[in-house]
Amino acid sequence: MMLRLVCKKPFQVSSVKTNLCFVFFFHGNPFLKSITHSSESTPTDPKSSLTVSYLTTSCGLSPESALKASKWVTLKTPKNADLVLDFLRSHGFDQTHIAKAITGQPRLITLRPERNLKPKVDFLTRYGFSDSQIIKLVSREPTIITRSIDKHIAPTLEFLRGLIGTQSDVIAAVDHSTLLLRPFYQERLVPNISALREHGVPVSQVSKFIIKYPNMFCMTASTRFREVVAVVHGMGIHPSQYIFIEAVRAMVCLSISNWDGKFEVYKSFGWSEDEILSLFRGFPLCMMFSEKKIKRGMEYFIKDLGWEKSYLSKYPVLLGFSLEKTVIPRCSVLQVLSSEGLIKKDMNWGTALKMDKKQFLERFVTKYKNEVPELTRAYHGMTESKGIVDV
Repeated sequence: MMLRLVCKKPFQVSSVKTNLCFVFFFHGNPFLKSITHSSESTPTDPKSSLTVSYLTTSCGLSPESALKASKWVTLKTPKNADLVLDFLRSHGFDQTHIAKAITGQPRLITLRPERNLKPKVDFLTRYGFSDSQIIKLVSREPTIITRSIDKHIAPTLEFLRGLIGTQSDVIAAVDHSTLLLRPFYQERLVPNISALREHGVPVSQVSKFIIKYPNMFCMTASTRFREVVAVVHGMGIHPSQYIFIEAVRAMVCLSISNWDGKFEVYKSFGWSEDEILSLFRGFPLCMMFSEKKIKRGMEYFIKDLGWEKSYLSKYPVLLGFSLEKTVIPRCSVLQVLSSEGLIKKDMNWGTALKMDKKQFLERFVTKYKNEVPELTRAYHGMTESKGIVDV
């Protein structure tokens, strides 16, 4: 059996090949689930009818969403709700933002703007959130506006600052994922971070990944996260390396079927299990590309260019490049220069392909454009790249 983390058998770190699996944890988010109450008929209660009508015409909810929301909030008059909408609009919320926020938290329209809304918005502003970030935050996480500043909002942000670092880092992380503000997910942050720290991952790297990939920590069950961390360590990737957490991310983000499908694509091009593992250890993202992208990359580098697997494994990052926009145009240029004798036959193509665009153009196109006018045409895809086998 290929690389799997055994779900039914005891987990053994020592047997990486047979027991390495990638547990994809899917958890239905109770905060995001739609309200499941249903009604077979239009509400006949005048108050309920008023609520549904207001939610659709004034708040922009769909009839279905308005009906669901009316199970949780009932308007006697639209007076206070109008004040809420006026407050939100005065702070830059458009109809889409309002509809999204009220769909997620219908009780929002029952709050008092001066007493409940303004203090929260003012606090977030003083903390450093921009107007657009506050709009985004409330739209995605409307329950934040219903919570106490002293009992929840301030302590939560302080908790995150202790994990991440600076106040600006906290803002960046929350702006990236509002899951960090939810108590349920915060309960996973601490054990998942601890799992990395226990294996020797530097605090600085953990902080960077919380900011960059917060969902990785919030949406993975701690038991599974800990198992995957142990597996990555058992593969020989040193915890001090940046790719250690990249490997963990790849494993927790992929389902077993996704991993197996991509594994089979590599095998179909002659890669052994050891070679795929080696590729993964050097470049974990190689397993996060789609099967289609992996296949097309393999076909081009291995079949069309004639590269050896050992050579491609030195430059696995190239598998993530766009063939049409980057790889093929550059190979076309190098082919022309090679045929004209302007670059050595044994020149390192992998290094050339990895260059940033400006560097490549200066080194291989601008430098020779007078001698070889067709270089520009080659770079823009008007000539075809031919296979190169001498690498």
